Amino acid sequence: MSMSAKKKAKSKKAKKRDHADALLMITQVARNARTALSRHLLDLGLYAGQDGVMLALDAKDGQTPGAIATSLGVKAPTVTKTIGRLAAQGFLRREGSPDDGRMMLVFLTEAGRDQIKSIRKSQRKTEKAAFAGLKKKQVAELLKLLSTVDANISESLRSDMVSASGTAASTGAGQPLVEGLAVADDNAEGAA
Repeated sequence: MSMSAKKKAKSKKAKKRDHADALLMITQVARNARTALSRHLLDLGLYAGQDGVMLALDAKDGQTPGAIATSLGVKAPTVTKTIGRLAAQGFLRREGSPDDGRMMLVFLTEAGRDQIKSIRKSQRKTEKAAFAGLKKKQVAELLKLLSTVDANISESLRSDMVSASGTAASTGAGQPLVEGLAVADDNAEGAA
């Protein structure tokens, strides 16, 4: 093997290692960001994922559980369980649809609206900690890079779904994040 070929092989290994390290770091950062926010939310009496449901209703009140699940990129049973818990806490109320009695709509209560302010404050605390020491330009570049990585992964997921089923299927990939953080789709006790 020539010296040039050895350098290329070494360069490919380094690139693969860098990609693996970068993906691992993205996963770890996402996990830590969600954990930090979850701790702030726990002080409010909320569990991970409940903030996403409440913020979705703050953006558009009176949605069906299915519409909320779709907007958050999670499964309907997860949202239904979360809605039940939030209703028991007095933050949400459920009503039958005036147009279709079989359909349930979910609304924020006054207590829920008051809680939105606290959720946003918790988000700002988490963001401040996450981006401490970074300049505005660095955060903008990071956002651009992460958007590219997310688009690449989303495209890969769509391609995998098409090749696996022969038709395009919705994966929930590429769904917008709620206030910059993904919503956990976790059925573990206390998670929703």
